[in-house]
Amino acid sequence: MGISLRLFRIGLYEEHLEEAAFLYSQCGALAQRADMAWTRLGDFEDRLEAHLDALMVGGELALEVCQRRAQEGDEGELFAAVAVFCRHAEASLLATVLRDLDYSNPKRVQAVRDALKTGLPEVWQEPCLRAIGRGQGELVSLLGTVIGYRRIPGAEVLLPPLARAASPEQRVLLWAAGRTKVRGAAEAAQPFTQAADQSVRAAALRAGLRLQSPQALSDLYVLARTSQAPPVELGLAGERSVVPALVTSLDASEASGDVVMALGLLGDLSAVRPLVKMLAHETLGQAAAQALHVITGAPLFGDVQVLEQPSEQELFEHELREYRQTGALPRRADGSPFGETVRELSRDPQLWNGWLQANAGAFSAERRYRLGRVYGPRLLLQGLVSEVYPKPYRGLAGEELLIRYGVDVPLEVDMPVACQMRLLREAAGQVAQVEQRVEPGRWYVAGRLV
Repeated sequence: MGISLRLFRIGLYEEHLEEAAFLYSQCGALAQRADMAWTRLGDFEDRLEAHLDALMVGGELALEVCQRRAQEGDEGELFAAVAVFCRHAEASLLATVLRDLDYSNPKRVQAVRDALKTGLPEVWQEPCLRAIGRGQGELVSLLGTVIGYRRIPGAEVLLPPLARAASPEQRVLLWAAGRTKVRGAAEAAQPFTQAADQSVRAAALRAGLRLQSPQALSDLYVLARTSQAPPVELGLAGERSVVPALVTSLDASEASGDVVMALGLLGDLSAVRPLVKMLAHETLGQAAAQALHVITGAPLFGDVQVLEQPSEQELFEHELREYRQTGALPRRADGSPFGETVRELSRDPQLWNGWLQANAGAFSAERRYRLGRVYGPRLLLQGLVSEVYPKPYRGLAGEELLIRYGVDVPLEVDMPVACQMRLLREAAGQVAQVEQRVEPGRWYVAGRLV
């Protein structure tokens, strides 16, 4: 009877682990969907938490199951297992995971990172800092992300490894330094604003801008004159003078999604017509529509049918034969294609031109705009709260609040929904105070006019 009960409990914990793994994967997939409101993830996160709680109360036997599946299971089971290790503060079990982790498998590394970002117990913070100080390579990158994400104090250990780290680790350490605001971080980041690797250069500039470093702003403007400035950083801290060069690059071969996003962030009306011309661009058209929406607030949404593209292995023999002969994909019993309807911004230039002509009187060329209103801190906070704000821009709204106005909201857009909501409520008072000291639609950096 004892053996049967033990087997029953093992099966129960394995089921909780599998369900947690599925929900972890589901949350990750839904978070990537442009049409999925960020608040919708809260229900999935609550269900995931319930399964982790069940594993938590399962005691030693549940830990045994988690330990085994951490080694043998998929990345979702690895995430759930590490989350349970964190809740039990089982340092030896985590040490085994980190020792055996295949760092060439990004999904497994991400699973461990995600579990630690939300679950790292306070008693592990000091050992993690020590591990960064004496470590190198992928472990520094993994733990550095967690330190920055959690804004863990005592993160001065992030700075010495910068000189010996490879580019991927340098990016992470700079990212974390810009969030933890450790003493000397701005000075340590400054040499990397001249790095040959553009991603490292961008990370160094972003860290310096977050730390309100005048030197970082000066370096950014110097780079802008040589076309070496990272476009997104120009969008976050640039002023009106950087817009013409970005607009010019839209017609050149170096046009990129980052350039389009920078123009959306800057909110200058001189970019609107060039962005309308970009709507027909094969790869950048949707990015142009998002930038236009972010500047003007035009609600030009429409339903788009996204067809499902099954692999040949998923097709029945007759479906595969027809597909190879005619290219026709299988359909539902009613003849409709498999797929789903998503809501997207229109890429029709005529529609945009018509809206712009009808609403021209609502805008002034002397001001910058966000969502059709003069730019200011309240609009940035609303972008973080909004369920329809384009996700790439939502991820940068917190950066804008800090870099433009000095409002530091310690929020990451992949935090649990309940945590994000709490931080946004706490930020409202600070934003209201800053709003009284700034003039809407003007160009600020670190709370000062530029």
